[in-house]
Amino acid sequence: MEIFTLEISFPYDEAVNPWVRVIEVKENFTLKQLHSYIQNIVAFDDDHLYEFYIGKNPNNKTKTVSKGTKLNEIYPITSYKLYYLFDFGDCWLFQIKNSRKHLIEDSAVTYPRVVKSTGINPEQYAEYEE
Repeated sequence: MEIFTLEISFPYDEAVNPWVRVIEVKENFTLKQLHSYIQNIVAFDDDHLYEFYIGKNPNNKTKTVSKGTKLNEIYPITSYKLYYLFDFGDCWLFQIKNSRKHLIEDSAVTYPRVVKSTGINPEQYAEYEE
């Protein structure tokens, strides 16, 4: 089975607060599983609606993708990017890029896994001063 290497980032905050997680997942990983894994690595409460969509940029939603869709049914996509929008009120938007280089599953490795981490996790509910 192939392993996809995905780079997950915030497309708007790259220069100010760079946050990137590179993960490896099996090619048959569904978007619902990816949602749960992102929630885990960013340490958010999974208490809001979410969607995945494909577009040329974050503001150009071309197509919403079903949560049951497997990554190998999406990739490769040309000229478009995959986005994950969590919490339609606060609009936590993640960009997901797939590496062109695919690995073969290593039976000694447990997938999914984080292979690179940059930046600190944002606070889902920031503390507000009164």
